[in-house]
Amino acid sequence: MENQEKSSCLCGVSEYMVLACSGACDLGQITDIVARRLRDNGVRKMNCLAVAGAGIEKSIEDFKKKNILMLDGCPIDCGKQILDKAGFKDYKYMRVTDLGFKKGQTPINEDVIKKVYDTAEIIY
Repeated sequence: MENQEKSSCLCGVSEYMVLACSGACDLGQITDIVARRLRDNGVRKMNCLAVAGAGIEKSIEDFKKKNILMLDGCPIDCGKQILDKAGFKDYKYMRVTDLGFKKGQTPINEDVIKKVYDTAEIIY
C-alpha cells in the first residue's frame, strides 16, 4: 500500500514549478485550483508548499534551482513568508487580491478561476 501511495502522488519537480497557499478561505481554494490546472495543462509541475514549511532540506535545495511561481490568495502572504523563511530568493509571485478579489467575498466559480489562471499562466 505504501508504495502504491508514493507512486500515485502528483507532485513533481521540473524546470517550471508552482506552489500554492491552499488556505481555508475562498482565495486559498482558488489558488489551489489554479495550481492544479497549471499542472494538469502541462504549464508547470505542482509541488507541496508544506515541503518548504516543514524544512525538508533536500527538496528545498532542489526547488531553489527551479523557476518557482508562488500563488498566494491574500495579503497575509503565507506562501511568500514560508519561501522567504526557507531562504528562497528568486521566485515569481502572484497574490489573488492584487487582481481585485476580496478575501471572504469571492465566489469560487469558473469566471474567477479563469481570470486568475490566465494571469498565472503567463508568468515566467
